[in-house]
Amino acid sequence: MDLTNYSILFLLKAQKTMRLLCFLVFCTFPFSSRSQSYYYFVNEITTKSGSTLSYKTLLTLQPDGTASARVQYNAGADNKLFLYQLSLSDSSIAITDTVQRFIIPNAEPLPLLDKDPTTFFVPRFIFKKKYDSAGYYYDPSSVEVKMDDGKWQPVKTILAQQKTYGELRSDEPFVSSFYFETDGFYSYIFGDKTRSTPPPRKEKMYLIMVGNTNDEEIGNSVKTDLKNVSGLFNKLAADLGITTVIPLSISGNEYSKLALQGTLAALERAKPSSIDIVIFYYSGHGFRLPGDKSAYPRISFRTPKNRIDNVVGDYMALDDVYDRITALKPKVCIVLGDCCNANISDNPIFAATVFKQKGGGTLGDFNLDAGKKLFFPALPLSIIVGSVAEGHLSLGNPDMGGYFTHFFTAALEKNLWGYYSNNIFNANTPANALWLQLLVAARANTYWQAKSIQCGATQNDRCIQQAVIKIDPM
Repeated sequence: MDLTNYSILFLLKAQKTMRLLCFLVFCTFPFSSRSQSYYYFVNEITTKSGSTLSYKTLLTLQPDGTASARVQYNAGADNKLFLYQLSLSDSSIAITDTVQRFIIPNAEPLPLLDKDPTTFFVPRFIFKKKYDSAGYYYDPSSVEVKMDDGKWQPVKTILAQQKTYGELRSDEPFVSSFYFETDGFYSYIFGDKTRSTPPPRKEKMYLIMVGNTNDEEIGNSVKTDLKNVSGLFNKLAADLGITTVIPLSISGNEYSKLALQGTLAALERAKPSSIDIVIFYYSGHGFRLPGDKSAYPRISFRTPKNRIDNVVGDYMALDDVYDRITALKPKVCIVLGDCCNANISDNPIFAATVFKQKGGGTLGDFNLDAGKKLFFPALPLSIIVGSVAEGHLSLGNPDMGGYFTHFFTAALEKNLWGYYSNNIFNANTPANALWLQLLVAARANTYWQAKSIQCGATQNDRCIQQAVIKIDPM
């Protein structure tokens, strides 16, 4: 029997509350890219001697809030050229500010030509929050430099311009004024690349998306999560050559324990093969009960009436979902729950937005070899992730969704479509170690972002969000 027809039959037998989105990966899914962005600044700095330096900076900002910059200028009687490399990050690690974001240095600047002992001033870049039809974004507003007394001083901005990947690729003289041909960034921009369609593969991707979108507290944040995660994995499937995606959605009025049980039963009837990929993603309320031994939360199907009656209502443990899926022995299994892991009576915390570029950034060419290492590993692997450890709350807001979901999808985008795809994936590293690198990076960024939020009665009571990660085998 044809696989697609077979899939339709078993889905029709499942619970009526389970909704089939489509079977082919080429269906249209909204995909809000948050990949890397590029900014060009020209600033004038007046020194103590009265001379004027013209700083030219090419800033590359990653979707997880980290950044790198090359700064070039001429100084001295002989008008000598200086070039510095800067590593920077979103200052929300230390500062809660929803109106402005400071992209600040997080390490000592590295001179790439000669070191300038007298006239190099470390810059930081200030972005202001704005809105357009696509939602919020941050736009460059000013630049400050650190003076000899340690204070930050505004400098004159001649130009602050966002550039696209295509613009950089078509302007080699501009890029080569900041990067050498031997630099990885230069190779990323100008390397021989084609956007050819990869050959179709036999592997299927089962994409199970579950979210409490009707909830009056977190429903809009959940909708953002489901859109971003669904869009990302469908984009991944297309770029990998997976032509059969079986996405199942439980949300809105269909959201219930019965629907989830029906979905898992249908998956079991489908019998994913030993080469297939199963992704399970949940966004909504989660909790734990006194005496729970698992590090992972329970998925809550609590209704408004449950709350009024002060009862727990229906639930399913996240690791029970994991056990049922891994028992089917697919090649890759990923189970991710972005939800609280605390007492059911604890109220959710809505946090500040993270940095987001205008237009969402530039999605570069897909690193097919890196994608194959993650999703077509030599040995089967299974991953379960809870977005927060026992006793803590999972943070997010309607504009960006859950913090961990944001940084997890950002890590995939950064490493599969961005410049960093040329780095960590080139080594002969097993897939489980590569997944661990991605997930640990997402956990670290989530932790620092959460630390900027007040979760208790005083300013010293900061939110703690550290994801719980397990990879088998490991």
